[in-house]
Amino acid sequence: MARKRLPVVILSLVAVLVLAPGVPGVTYALASPIHPATLSGEIVPAPLLVTRSAAGPLCSSSGLCPVELSTAYGFSTLKSNGTAGAGQTIVIDDACGDPHIRSDLKAFDQQFGLPAPNLTIIDPQGKPCTDSSWSVETSLDVEWSHVTAPKAAIDLLQAAVPNTTDVYGAWSYAISHHLGNQISNSFGGAGCYSQPACNATIGQGIGACNSVVGTSGVNVTAILNKAARAGVTILASAGDSGAWGQGTSTTEPIPADCAGVLTVGGTTLTVSSSGAYVGESAWSGTGGGYATQAEPRYQKAVKIPDAYHALAKPDVAADADPGSGVWVYNQGWGVVGGTSLSCPLWAGFMADVNEVRAANHLGPAGFVNPFLYKTVYGVRGHSTNYSLDFHDITSGNNGWPTKTGWDADTGLGSFNVTGLAATLGTDASA
Repeated sequence: MARKRLPVVILSLVAVLVLAPGVPGVTYALASPIHPATLSGEIVPAPLLVTRSAAGPLCSSSGLCPVELSTAYGFSTLKSNGTAGAGQTIVIDDACGDPHIRSDLKAFDQQFGLPAPNLTIIDPQGKPCTDSSWSVETSLDVEWSHVTAPKAAIDLLQAAVPNTTDVYGAWSYAISHHLGNQISNSFGGAGCYSQPACNATIGQGIGACNSVVGTSGVNVTAILNKAARAGVTILASAGDSGAWGQGTSTTEPIPADCAGVLTVGGTTLTVSSSGAYVGESAWSGTGGGYATQAEPRYQKAVKIPDAYHALAKPDVAADADPGSGVWVYNQGWGVVGGTSLSCPLWAGFMADVNEVRAANHLGPAGFVNPFLYKTVYGVRGHSTNYSLDFHDITSGNNGWPTKTGWDADTGLGSFNVTGLAATLGTDASA
């Protein structure tokens, strides 16, 4: 039976939680998501919660500053050992962008003592749209990828509008211009499977990753194959609406449902007052599930739990819960969460990995999924590398239960940065 057509969105997968100005501890919800007609019929991002802090950042377990997150995951140790993304470039793909990103990033860096990066802003299709939600998304992506790789350069690609032609066109632009070996994407779209009813407008639906109907003819899989050949890692947020895909009522999002993407889910991170890692659980909002595509060989080989015999996501995870969110500067301070956070954290990490690989005269990691599953995780998670390189998340629920080893909430888990960087950075087969 044909699947029901569902509306599709391409939006920043960002949840924002901040203190209301002048009212400590008070939060409020945004009104309904911005109507699809706002930007000439295209969909724009819809933050879940937004408040603001007039007082500035107050570091705590519910509003993490760079030092806490960096300490918890091991980025501080990596940096003290001389690795911080030097010689690498992180590519951020966002629609609309942030017209104040240079001043926002400067304020963020000055507050937290971070070095000013080489930030290049590129508009591949010309002058981009303007949207406040994409502006917050852009600040989050740039600032927190910079936290995890403070010596890496950043190329911000501002797609003209949030449609498939422009956002995936930015991938092609980055690859053909050799901009960087990691591309971060904190957006997603999902929807219509009834063909040929889907038309060329993103608001009408795009189907699965391997479909070109409804994507203005954009062949996403072909671009991913080109990225793999070029040694480029493409990362994407898993989504913020819980379980998706087969066995659920929620349609799988693209590009999170692409086998060629490193899909990043979300956790609730608990740290001590000094920032030491205490533990993690699956964030209830993290996206994840079983796509409509066949299970790839790299997952089948290690026997992940997959009753659907389908591509399973996410692959990895990091902090995303707005309740353990991070401070962001976007014309003012706010605490932000969602898998829009976990994705750029991993993009910065991949820049660190590629610095280590360059020092060892190795090429960039590129399409890293097969290595993570087959070498780091191993059959049913029995590789000796797994416990050294990942935090296995075994509590929490997004609609799918967490399990020992891979699960549809947090994938393989979150990074133990020093261990995983050493493994990825020194193995020629990665």
